[in-house]
Amino acid sequence: MSDTHSNTLGWLLDEQLGSVEGVRYAVLMSGDGLLKARTRTIGQEDGEKLAALTASLRAAGRAWDEFTGGAGVRQQLIECVGNVGLTTAAGQNTMLSVCTTGPHADIGLIGRHMAELAVRLGEQLGTGQRHTDRSTAV
Repeated sequence: MSDTHSNTLGWLLDEQLGSVEGVRYAVLMSGDGLLKARTRTIGQEDGEKLAALTASLRAAGRAWDEFTGGAGVRQQLIECVGNVGLTTAAGQNTMLSVCTTGPHADIGLIGRHMAELAVRLGEQLGTGQRHTDRSTAV
């Protein structure tokens, strides 16, 4: 797999989120958990793990939304003893996930920066749904 920090989006994540006080690292991923970009503060392998984990949590969030009669998931928050995880939609079939430096990080400030980045880039962050070619399936 290619290095997802050396691409333009990795640099942009560093600039827009990596400099925000309280952000430990951020990753951008497709809805099915494929890492697209990451800040320099998380390695490639850990970024891939976080992307896959976040996609699983996002699926659980969508199930929760469906069960409770909601109209779609916009954001998710996981509050742990040592940090907070935030995930937000960032274009078609694309998510942005941030881990904070601690439980007392300014979630409002971080969330605002995440939302601004998602809106600013809009369609550029979108990922089309992957489809399998059934004619070649074994």
